[in-house]
Amino acid sequence: MAKRDTPHATARAGWLSGPVPVVLLIACHLVLGMTAVARKSMTFDESAHLGGGLSYWTTNDYRLHSENGNWSQRFGALPLYLRGSQVSLDDPAWATSDVWKVTERLMAELGRDTDGILLRCRAMMAIPSALLALLVYLWSRRIFGAVGGLISLALYAFSPAMLANGFLVTSDLPATFFFTASSAAVWALLHRVSCLTLVAALVSLSGLVLSKYSGLLIIPMALAMVAVRLTRATPLQIPLLTRHEINGRPRQSLVFAAIAIVQFLGVVLLVWASYGFRYSMFAPPYEEGSAYAETWEQLEAKDQSPRLRSIVRFARDHQLLPEPYLYGFSYALRYSKDRVGFLNGVFSDRGWSSFFPLCLLWKTPLALFAVLILGVAALVVRARGADQRSSDSAPARATILYELTPIAALFGVYWIVALSTPLNIGHRHILPTYPPMFIFAGAAGLWFSVAAARSTAPTATGRGQVASRATPAGNSKVATTARGATIALLAVSALETVSFWPHYLAYFNVVAGGPKHAYRHLVDSSLDWGQDLGELKRWLDAHPEDSRDPQRVYLSYFGTALPATYGIRAQELPKYFPKQTGSIPAPLTGGLYCISASMLQSVYAVPYLGRWNEIFEHDYQNLRQVVTPFQRAAHDPAALKQMFDMAPPAAIVQRGFNNYRVLCFARLCSCLRQREPDDQVGYSIMIYRLSDADVAAALDGDPCELLPRPEGTPTEPAATNEARQ
Repeated sequence: MAKRDTPHATARAGWLSGPVPVVLLIACHLVLGMTAVARKSMTFDESAHLGGGLSYWTTNDYRLHSENGNWSQRFGALPLYLRGSQVSLDDPAWATSDVWKVTERLMAELGRDTDGILLRCRAMMAIPSALLALLVYLWSRRIFGAVGGLISLALYAFSPAMLANGFLVTSDLPATFFFTASSAAVWALLHRVSCLTLVAALVSLSGLVLSKYSGLLIIPMALAMVAVRLTRATPLQIPLLTRHEINGRPRQSLVFAAIAIVQFLGVVLLVWASYGFRYSMFAPPYEEGSAYAETWEQLEAKDQSPRLRSIVRFARDHQLLPEPYLYGFSYALRYSKDRVGFLNGVFSDRGWSSFFPLCLLWKTPLALFAVLILGVAALVVRARGADQRSSDSAPARATILYELTPIAALFGVYWIVALSTPLNIGHRHILPTYPPMFIFAGAAGLWFSVAAARSTAPTATGRGQVASRATPAGNSKVATTARGATIALLAVSALETVSFWPHYLAYFNVVAGGPKHAYRHLVDSSLDWGQDLGELKRWLDAHPEDSRDPQRVYLSYFGTALPATYGIRAQELPKYFPKQTGSIPAPLTGGLYCISASMLQSVYAVPYLGRWNEIFEHDYQNLRQVVTPFQRAAHDPAALKQMFDMAPPAAIVQRGFNNYRVLCFARLCSCLRQREPDDQVGYSIMIYRLSDADVAAALDGDPCELLPRPEGTPTEPAATNEARQ
């Protein structure tokens, strides 16, 4: 005989169903995220988003960073615009649409104020992050009840992936929010056509396609939802003027087609509005002398999708969409197929089908997977219990699966594309697949459905209220164990996340060996996105014996923030955007080497990418014969002048000097990869204390690694030939 609810149990259930736990969890998420990014320097892409967004506000010109979304960049740069900041229109980089040089000057002008301004811009991103948290909660609660909603929200609030990316001025979190919101809005619109659902879908879809070009994946997602919707013989509610219902698949299909046309035209209108209802990328006051970052011809020559190329060309010829939107799409498409990726010490520009699954496995708390398993078990046990209590269990199970359609469409379509794309540079690119997992994990809340546990038959209270129909296992030992396990897993997840503060971008679980070994598995935005200059400054201040002589402190940093802004004094090693000085390379000495993971792995050691191999060694030895005499004569002006007079043209000499710098650094890194770092800063910057003998052994001795010459490479690279002339 079932026990009656006690006043204490009733009060607890009321508290769990109220707003207090929701507000507390979202507040925890915001506090953890904002305090973490307050300690982090500007990540690599944030400067471009800020520069692009600021230029959109101040000039109505869209030449900068058009490949990364209009709304997301405008939103993030709004505090910068309200402050009165301006991009430098007299900079030659503006005329050539070089976003990196334009924003480098902008950051230099901001100087010491950069971090404070950046924090205000990052606070803007906390708004969609909080809205997404609320959406995850409401969606999960609708399907699995109040406890299920809290489980989903707790997993979101303490997710390292959401904390790492949810507060950065990039397009990743806005796109994730709009993917989730669009899926929910489209699904609601397929059941009820009202002013509210029409506007919600229009805003969500427009925000999605104006935040990131991957947002176009909503089209196959919506088609999948329509296909499933048409399998249900339920009326379509249209309470626009008078309450009306549409029955029958043919009539509903016509209505859905009409809705699609209306939404498409509305989205196109908002796209035009977002670009000032102007076709040209360049605003008239700045059009003269302006050039694209890459010409249309260059983009088309490199594009490997003839069908998409023809569609874009048709849209250009007929000016169906603004030029910067079409250009940004083409640019994003071109570079999604031509980016070098790194995985477990291997390099590839074609990607791996295992890249994103491994990212998911390594960078997701294991507690989430465990709660997902408990959710699946709850649904299975509940279905079996319904079999024993009712002969009408099949429709009940079908209803549950039906309610999961939009998150399944989002998760499934996105993963199909992710597994096939060669763009394998960051875990953040699968961020939109996390909200569906959080929502589905709310199924574990079925173990807590006390009221349904005491029922003897399932009850149907309306579409979407799965939690109120039945308990998965009543008050059995299995249910008690599952409830305890769920609570324990949520607690472990929260404690792990809090203990990892503030290094959420570098989170790796025990399957990957933890964050200390992360640099051997992944780099770039999965680990090292330029976020730890501030942490490095704090480390240097705490180790004065290592940093008192700036001539013996070396830094190779993968990022766009300026080390001088943080008061870091160090000798600059090759980096992603190296300074092409053309000066004679200074010999490397012993000292403190601070090398970020992406540079340590030589992922961006342009033009010598990847592991040290025979062709690199060949170039290194040949250039060494050329450069070493210049280094020896560096303090003898007369001898140096004579050598330069006899040298090839200055451009060739400069290229030889710059290539030699990169090769020296790459050879050194090939040796450093064979040893453990002496320390790590934020898990993204490796610290090595090297003696003069250590450096000499790396540069003068036998190479620490020497792979065979890559197939198809020339025996005498052009760079080496020119330098030796």
